[in-house]
Amino acid sequence: MAILLSAKGSDITAWRAATDFSALFRQSLLKRLEHCGPDDAEQLLRQTISAIEGLATANDGFCQRCAQRIADVSHCSEPAQLRELTTDFYTDTYTYFATHHSAPAFYQASSAFLQALAGAVRRYAENRMGALSRHIPRIGLIALGPAGRQEFSPFCPLQLMIVHGRPECPDAEAVSQFGHLIHEGFEASGLRVDSAITPRSPQWRGSMTEWHQRTLTTIERGKPQELIDLLRLADQSTLLGEDGLDDDFRLFSRSFLLESRPTLAMYVTRIIGISHGIGIMGGFRLVKSGPYRGKFAILENGLIPLTAAISAFALLKGDEAPSTPGRIRNGLARRELSVDLAERMLHSWHTLNELRLERELPVQPDWTNEAPLHLDIDLLNETERESLRSSLETAASAQRQVVLIFNEMETG
Repeated sequence: MAILLSAKGSDITAWRAATDFSALFRQSLLKRLEHCGPDDAEQLLRQTISAIEGLATANDGFCQRCAQRIADVSHCSEPAQLRELTTDFYTDTYTYFATHHSAPAFYQASSAFLQALAGAVRRYAENRMGALSRHIPRIGLIALGPAGRQEFSPFCPLQLMIVHGRPECPDAEAVSQFGHLIHEGFEASGLRVDSAITPRSPQWRGSMTEWHQRTLTTIERGKPQELIDLLRLADQSTLLGEDGLDDDFRLFSRSFLLESRPTLAMYVTRIIGISHGIGIMGGFRLVKSGPYRGKFAILENGLIPLTAAISAFALLKGDEAPSTPGRIRNGLARRELSVDLAERMLHSWHTLNELRLERELPVQPDWTNEAPLHLDIDLLNETERESLRSSLETAASAQRQVVLIFNEMETG
């Protein structure tokens, strides 16, 4: 797989991977032409040109349909129509992925749609609230978890929180009802919303002042579960933002996490404690009980250890890029990661995410189905097994890198 570490801006002709692919494609085509007569060679070239033009046309059509559905969502607030648009959007996006196998393209489209849907859900909430909606202060609706890293698939529960700009909100009931309706609106649109990390919970909504005090109290108490919830703020992306409130909150939360050494220490300890999917004897760690016994959990033992380690790396280095590939590239650009480790991290991210999306494709839109996240290792060929093993070993390397950086900070 060619990894676009050498990308320079938006000009694809400046990307090393694009150049490598073009050279390989040309070489393969010339090799086939060697055994063709003049008529067959002409036919092969015509078929090749037609296939390329067909892919380009299909790609343009997908982009246009995405833009149209995002525009349609942006002018809609009816749950039934939102559900239909959401289902159609992801059906089309998974179909596109089946052809191009590009996790970044899938997640980029998904993130754009999710932002548009957030605006529609806000209108839904305001319509349901009626006159009470006038008492909603300026707000920031922020996604955490996979959506916070801009890696959202509808098979993930959506994790949401609200920050608002009124220090002492006299209309707490309006904010509470708004949070409940935001949760309800996303569910009405067909998406799963996390039952705990949701703005209908008082813990996940509040003013900047309340979040400040909540963070101080959490750090002072030092209770593990509360600190774990606090550390979720390391991965966040804005779905709705007003007057820079979301930017203020992001800077505030990152600075708080960095300044609390006990919290950072716990974060690092937790990172290295996550299984990277390979056992002591070198075998894959498989689920030991339940309906997926004997299967490999792609999320728990693959994606989570890798992305959690890179999230911790970004936090420790003060990198504000929300996406995992962006964090890797920034680490390389600042020479905080070696070229070898950066390439292996990015390759692992692609491998694990494509494996996940490929398995989600056949069962979507049954987004409550957990089977795609559990892999039968015996069904993989030797090349696929080695690719998975290499990705998990890279996750372990990323975990060790986080420990080294934290130790340097403590002794520096």
